[in-house]
Amino acid sequence: MSELIHLSGFQLLPVVELEPGTFATVERESPQGSGEYVPDDWQTYWELSLADSGITDLSPIRTGSWFVATSEFEESQLEQYLRVTFDEWGGISSLNDPDSRPVLNGGLALLSNQKDILVEPTCCSDLGDIENWKAAASYEGKNWEMLWIGHPWLSVKFQKTWLLLSDLHESEDPIARWAVKPKELQDAIDVAEVELNRFSKQVAVILTGLEFEGDAASISLHLAGLQK
Repeated sequence: MSELIHLSGFQLLPVVELEPGTFATVERESPQGSGEYVPDDWQTYWELSLADSGITDLSPIRTGSWFVATSEFEESQLEQYLRVTFDEWGGISSLNDPDSRPVLNGGLALLSNQKDILVEPTCCSDLGDIENWKAAASYEGKNWEMLWIGHPWLSVKFQKTWLLLSDLHESEDPIARWAVKPKELQDAIDVAEVELNRFSKQVAVILTGLEFEGDAASISLHLAGLQK
């Protein structure tokens, strides 16, 4: 059984996912083994795939990861990332479809006070998952409640003055892994939301430059997970 770790001074870092297959234009063999065992090989594969679409000198949150902090993008990198993403979605005009207002893939990564990555978003996550973290921060139930960050996911429950966060799981039996103070979690969420607002404004500028015909500010808030 894992030892319960009490966290303080932690961070929730907004990140977006750049899946290499979306950006690669050249067919290349993927590394043999998972990123846990051959991170350098996956890092090289990822960099080459992004370079196919003109994105270079971009650093993920750890070697071999596909997640990049929203604060990491320079304007030219973000523009090209958005161009490729919108093309994948059917073109920039698809953003005006009232039945399809997509949010950028990614989420919030949990970092320790030493900047070690404790949890990354998982499969099928997006920036809108900040709302799930907000719900977790205010949760006072004694039973485990899902904290969706993709799958596998986390669960949360209140115990005395602490919120317990589970390890990643897909079973009905979560295992407590971390303990945080609700106020500290809310503070981390507030900081992440400030960054997502900044990021949405950066996205809005690029949408305008791409001659998007629509409300760039509103759509950018949605892309950043801040507006339903």
